[in-house]
Amino acid sequence: MSRMHNLYHSYSRGLCPFCRRLVDGARILRDGKVFLRKQCPEHGTSEALISGDMSWFLRSQTAIKPGSVPLRHATEVSKGCPDDCGLCPDHEQHSCLPIIEITNHCNLSCPVCLVDNRNNYMMPRESFERILDGLVASEGTLETINVSGGEPTLHPEFLDFMALACKRSEIARVSVSTNGLRCATDRAFCDELARLGVYVSLQLDAMSGAVLNQLRGPGDLLYAKERALENLERAKVRTTLVCTVARGVNDGHLGEVLELLYSRDFILSLTLQPAAYMGDFSPHDPLDVVTIPDVARALEEQSAGKLKKSDFLPLPCSHPSCFALTYLLQTDSGYVPFSRFLPLDKLLDLVANRGTLCPDDTLEGALREAIDDMWTSAGQVPDGQKILKSLKRAIFLLYPEDRAIALEERLRIGERLVKTVFIHGFMDPYTFEVERIKKCCTHYALPDGRLMPGCAYNMLYRSCDPRFDLPVGP
Repeated sequence: MSRMHNLYHSYSRGLCPFCRRLVDGARILRDGKVFLRKQCPEHGTSEALISGDMSWFLRSQTAIKPGSVPLRHATEVSKGCPDDCGLCPDHEQHSCLPIIEITNHCNLSCPVCLVDNRNNYMMPRESFERILDGLVASEGTLETINVSGGEPTLHPEFLDFMALACKRSEIARVSVSTNGLRCATDRAFCDELARLGVYVSLQLDAMSGAVLNQLRGPGDLLYAKERALENLERAKVRTTLVCTVARGVNDGHLGEVLELLYSRDFILSLTLQPAAYMGDFSPHDPLDVVTIPDVARALEEQSAGKLKKSDFLPLPCSHPSCFALTYLLQTDSGYVPFSRFLPLDKLLDLVANRGTLCPDDTLEGALREAIDDMWTSAGQVPDGQKILKSLKRAIFLLYPEDRAIALEERLRIGERLVKTVFIHGFMDPYTFEVERIKKCCTHYALPDGRLMPGCAYNMLYRSCDPRFDLPVGP
């Protein structure tokens, strides 16, 4: 590509994908896409695609909003980002979603795995309790914490850990990220998850055995996923589907996963994650990868317009290149994206410093304003009467005039009225940018009190974490 076809957009700072040294770079506009070009003094120039749609990228940059700092910091500013992670005072966002990895044992060998499952660590109970205390000290209250691994359900004290977390009044939701193998074979386990009120984030990349094997390794994984869905639905466990999206592998299978979200009441949300290339899945062409707008476009094409690319907005609590999402309001004839009856500025205000829709006074005001607007523009919005009826029902259930209800009860009610589709773009050594990591709101919570931005931890800190410095287990 000749130099004249490149248009410099902005300065960036990231990692050399070969030695992971911090280097200077620039974002380049070319052929309707956005590329990240970096220059390493040892390994020369590298380039990677960071957005498959230049217009999407430029619009998303206007959604950046100031962050909300945590109540305390665990590290000081010394060497500069990303060498002071912990969080340091230079970090620009609090923790919307803390992740607690309780084990690095796993019963799958996924090529797309972002972590190095060395099968040599099980978190002690006192470490788990210390992390919970640290999160409350840093955040005060938390909308959600996520328990992960490895495969966290392999931990011998897993259910005890869940009970400990669910008892904390400062934590509204406790979720677990799982491949679903235990859910598929143990109905009593699913019943206990439901009794505790644990949410399940179920790894589900497609409803195709061949695709699952390509991304997750050998085995009859489709059968296991189907049994897990059956058992979770029977037990009424509130579930999120999590789908890693890889170019040429399952990017043509997103519609079938989206249909599960629309058709199953127990499934509350869908998270789609463009593949980050690390570990065994690392050989790839960094100029030909799936990005957030590519996922949004694929959803529109594979859903016959039920969901459109224009329905998605960047999540301003993180960096706009890291997250996009849309909320879906349940109506008598199906689900309607919020973007079709709420202005963009109102939507951005609702998620300014959180990753989920919170049924607080701000949401009540937005819904009441939407009702007023629907009355004054009757007939101009497709399915306007059905949307209006659903909005009035939401107001009646969430904000009754005859009694006050707690926020936690509103959260549960809201889960029956609204579903969510997230697109979460992780970074790899080719796409890592300091600007994005400083706004990260998805953090690994460590026993020593540090909160580590996810992509920085996976690329720079995980390999030297003393917890895992043991011989690799079976």
